[in-house]
Amino acid sequence: MGFFMKRDIDNVLVIAQKEFADSIWSPRFFVILGIFLIAFLVNGYQSGQIMSNNGNIPGFSPLTMGFLGFTSQMSTLGPLMAIVLGFDAIVRERKSGSLNVLLTHPVYRDQVITGKLIGMMVTLGFVVVVAVGASIGMMLGISGIAISTEVMVRIIVFMMLAFLFMLTFLSLSIATSAFTKESSDSLIYSIAVWVVLTLLLGMIAYTVAGIVTGEQKFGAAVVSSEDYSSIEKIRKIEHVSNIIMSISPSTHLNELIRGQDDIFAIPSRSDEKHSEMQGLFDTGFTLEYWIVQNWVSIVILLAIPSILLIISYMAFMRLDITL
Repeated sequence: MGFFMKRDIDNVLVIAQKEFADSIWSPRFFVILGIFLIAFLVNGYQSGQIMSNNGNIPGFSPLTMGFLGFTSQMSTLGPLMAIVLGFDAIVRERKSGSLNVLLTHPVYRDQVITGKLIGMMVTLGFVVVVAVGASIGMMLGISGIAISTEVMVRIIVFMMLAFLFMLTFLSLSIATSAFTKESSDSLIYSIAVWVVLTLLLGMIAYTVAGIVTGEQKFGAAVVSSEDYSSIEKIRKIEHVSNIIMSISPSTHLNELIRGQDDIFAIPSRSDEKHSEMQGLFDTGFTLEYWIVQNWVSIVILLAIPSILLIISYMAFMRLDITL
């Protein structure tokens, strides 16, 4: 029993190693990683400048302001990088006939898909560590902010959140690859989902919120913080739009990093403090408190890729690999 279990694990690890090697040595990976790295390094430099000059912004720590740029960049480019890694993960193997060859050896389907998933997840982790780690290093170097153990722990948590966020779209592209017969179709479907969730959902949410609340023309108005009726109208629109936008992983990533702000509760003086935690890098609150306040978003970022990976696994187990 122990011998067969060890052989199964060895087979999975060999397939995972092959998947990782195939990914990182492909020209496509170098091009995409290069673009990703350049974009994040530029953003790291800009965020470092912001962090070193934002002392007059009330209610926000320099770290929170600096990492807002990273979160925005991650929300836009992270999904594309993940999709490129996984859109042809299964359909390419089937089209090339390599699955037929592989399964003629003493290797089972569950070992193949498990190894491929592990290999792609390791590849994604490598991308996050290299690109995000290097850009964070530049940001902190430019800003000159001292790094404490507590801040370092939160930076590691940020990288874990970035990994989970990108894993959502990697899992999506793998699942799409399992259900399509052409790599181009898998890529198109995955990008379509990314466009809707990342680029269009905000406009859709505010449009629907305006219709539901009966305030379609309200967005164009200039509102005073002393106008309580207009504040209430804005809050209604924000409430409805937030419910709609909660279907996007980007929304939960942003809330975890920046916190859930009331736009009319920002302190008017730089020496005032928020009564609520302003995201992951608000060191005025403990990390345990952050987890308690944001456990729903954390669970969602864990659950979505897990469900998609299970769907990919089940689809592969039923896949017709004949050419």
